[in-house]
Amino acid sequence: MSQVPDADAFLQFLVNLVNNGSQIESLGVTLQMGGMLVSGSIVSGAAYFDSFAASFTGSLDTADDATRKAVHASLAELGDVFRVPQPADPLPNYIHLADALFFTADGTPIAGQPTLWRGRTSAVDGFVLGRLQEEAAG
Repeated sequence: MSQVPDADAFLQFLVNLVNNGSQIESLGVTLQMGGMLVSGSIVSGAAYFDSFAASFTGSLDTADDATRKAVHASLAELGDVFRVPQPADPLPNYIHLADALFFTADGTPIAGQPTLWRGRTSAVDGFVLGRLQEEAAG
């Protein structure tokens, strides 16, 4: 009996291409994950953490400017590991999406604004290149 791999090595390869950022900055994808679909653009870990830091610190309304800058720097620093060339081995364990939207398995949109999303590559059951789009009303 063969063992199921922890993650799809081809998906990990595509994530690594984007993480290295030299040729491909983002890649539209729809992921099948445990009965739902997650659709967005694969972005590098550095781009993800930079965007997350900006979004998170932008929501700190009661913090002073120095605190916001310190929090931003700490969060953005998490992306520093992706600012250097990524090795082919080990393959990445996490995938980062920008403008992620969520859908039920039949393609029905789950209400929400496009968002940043991070998930384990080992949790992805399957994927297709390209993004699902919510159908325009009416």
